[in-house]
Order: sequence, then structure tokens, then C-alpha cells
Amino acid sequence: MEPTLEQTAAQLRCPHGETGRAFGQAMNLRNLSLIVNAFSTLGLNDGDRVLELGYGNGGLLGYVLSLAARLHYTGVETSALMHEEALAFNQAFISAGLADYRLYDGLKLPFADLTFDKIISINTLYFWERPAELMREICRVLKTGGRLCLSFCEKNFMQTLPFCAYGFRLYEPHDVVALTRSLPLRLCFQTARQDKAVDKSGNLTERIYIEMLFEKTA
Repeated sequence: MEPTLEQTAAQLRCPHGETGRAFGQAMNLRNLSLIVNAFSTLGLNDGDRVLELGYGNGGLLGYVLSLAARLHYTGVETSALMHEEALAFNQAFISAGLADYRLYDGLKLPFADLTFDKIISINTLYFWERPAELMREICRVLKTGGRLCLSFCEKNFMQTLPFCAYGFRLYEPHDVVALTRSLPLRLCFQTARQDKAVDKSGNLTERIYIEMLFEKTA
């Protein structure tokens, strides 16, 4: 049975059950261009400690770790199912000390201050329950001089997707900048990109997405 719009929105927010496994795989494939471009914009350097908010099923960890030498990857996720999938799929990387996956509550990051060189989040911004609070947490665990990359689909495009009426908070770039206004995060790069996506009816559509890169200044 085809999921309802509300069920689709719930799976995109927090994949669960057998349907959630399929959603996790589909998100990797359909967001591949967003993921590749966002990590390119983030610019990983040898020895970086990188944090990702919303790692899904972890299917692209090998790709991420190939982008620089001696990387250490940490991911946080709100979906217990995606956490389970990522642990199973990436056990060799975890055992080698290259990766760490955590469940979290979507509010507090379970790390010490100034832990990470780079932080990234792709297509999760819509689901941040308390966005200003989570942005403060991101800033807290990011090292001075470290970088944050946020990638998300443009508001006008998202408004064409009927499931976005169910629990999605949509953003323009200036809304994201407003979340950082009281924080030592400087916007140093912003761009809009376009790719082809498949809508719920199976039709091709032009998807516009935004990348924003911030640097922590103090």
C-alpha cells in the first residue's frame, strides 16, 4: 500500500519499520548530488574530525572517509532504525576506530566543547525541533576556525511537495543566517544548485537546493 502524505513526511523525519529501510536507501540515492556537493563545499582536510547530523543508514561512509587521510567521522541520528543499519553496515570502519555512530535527542549534542573541525548536515534542517538551540550546540562543539556546511532544498521548491505540509519547517537562506546571529559563525559561502529529482508521482522535476558554509570565528 502506498504511504499517505503524512506517513511519507514521518518517514523522512525519522525512518522506522520496514518502510523506513526502503526510505533510508532511497534517500541515499536520491540525495547523492546534494551529499557529494556538500562534502566538497565543506572541504575536508587530512586529520579532520567531522560530525554529521543525520547520517541515515550510513551507506556513504566509505566515500566520506576517502576524501582525506586520517579522517575520523562521527554521526548523530534520531532514528533508531537508521542507527541500527549504520552500525551493521559500517562495523569494519567502527572497529578500525575511524567512525562512531550515536543516537541523540535532536537537541543536545553529546560531545565536549571544541571537539570537531568540520560539521555537516544535509536535508535535516526542516526537522530541527528547536533550531536556535541546536545551532548553539553545533557552535559549541565546533572548534574555532572550524566550518559548518548546511545543505537544504529551497523553500519555493519544497512548497510544491504536498507531504511538506506535515511537520516540515521550510527555510530561506536569511532564516538560517538569523539562527547564527548571536553566535560566532560567519557566513563565508552560499550557493544555489539544481539537479533532477523524482517526485511522489514518479515524474522528473528540477530541484533547487542551497548550500551555506559558515566559519567559527571565536
